[in-house]
Amino acid sequence: MSSMTSYKKEEKTENGQVSFSFSSSEKQVEKSAFLQKARSLLQDILRKRFNDHARQEIREKVDRINFCCPYCGDSHVDANKKRGNLYTSSLYYKCYNCGKYRNLENFFKDFQKDLDADEIVFVRESENKQNRIDVNADPSLILETSRLKAYAVNVAELARLYDLTPAADSSIKGYLLKRLQFRLERFYWNADREQLYIMHFIPDTDLVLGFQIRNFKRQPKYMTYKLSKIYEELGREVTDEIYEIDPISTTFGILNIDFSNPITVFEGPLDSFLYRNSVATCSAGVDVPIDFGRRRYLYDYDLAGKKASLQKSEEGYPVFLWRKLLEDMGIEIHNNKKMDLTDFLVYCTRKSIKVPSISNYFSTSKYDSYWI
Repeated sequence: MSSMTSYKKEEKTENGQVSFSFSSSEKQVEKSAFLQKARSLLQDILRKRFNDHARQEIREKVDRINFCCPYCGDSHVDANKKRGNLYTSSLYYKCYNCGKYRNLENFFKDFQKDLDADEIVFVRESENKQNRIDVNADPSLILETSRLKAYAVNVAELARLYDLTPAADSSIKGYLLKRLQFRLERFYWNADREQLYIMHFIPDTDLVLGFQIRNFKRQPKYMTYKLSKIYEELGREVTDEIYEIDPISTTFGILNIDFSNPITVFEGPLDSFLYRNSVATCSAGVDVPIDFGRRRYLYDYDLAGKKASLQKSEEGYPVFLWRKLLEDMGIEIHNNKKMDLTDFLVYCTRKSIKVPSISNYFSTSKYDSYWI
């Protein structure tokens, strides 16, 4: 697919000047023809990589091409497992087993398959047009909830499985109200095990993607269940589609965010429920599965949170200056005492203290690490 540039001469009468206008005669790459070639190259890669027919098979999906990952070999037990995906809109490859993530140009380079110059341009332009934002998850999952609804689990089914009672009708209600959690429909309670279930609902539905358990009389204190784990406990088959949803199934708030404004990342769901345009990843050791761009981090004021904040600060992200806030307000916290946003807001409510603007206490300066 070679290209060339031609031009025609145009004479201007004013001032006797002459100018040239250029026009391109590049041969356009048709997407359908390109995808056909990509499938052919991919098929050759799979035949060389795998000996059995099942692992060489390519499956056509609505928005992607699905196949056995040639990097990790996918499942070494089930030859029919196919967690490698080539997304036809962004032309990016993602494996939901090993996590390999490559644009199509580099994917083919990795297996000594070359695209010609026009095809490389086409791949790069497709990437730019899609305004790619995905890191560990396909961004279309949070934009098209119909796909999520097809695999989410109704909360009534979970209530039967785990013997749960809605928080509004249980003894845990008082605890939640003291923690400023007034939307009680998000919570369920198992009285015998003293476990609080914090549900990650698809907005405006009774459908659950994942949940976190808060244990009151056993360890660990918190347990997080992604969608694949829920499917296993329900005795359902865990398909490739479920593994794709896993990265966002326990990222609370991800389906409600406004990308045009800063997004605040918390550890705990209860904190994120109290702050506008925020998400919670359920752990300081887990980052958001999608690159939001304008994001900032408000981790807990404890050893793990400080460590994670320092790391994010080094990466150039705004982080919250807990020590600065507490000193400005004259609040003393012992070294072994933990503080999170919920703790802080409860304290201010109990003491009738006006809450300052939280946004004023984020910083990207490495010199502010003392205040983390």
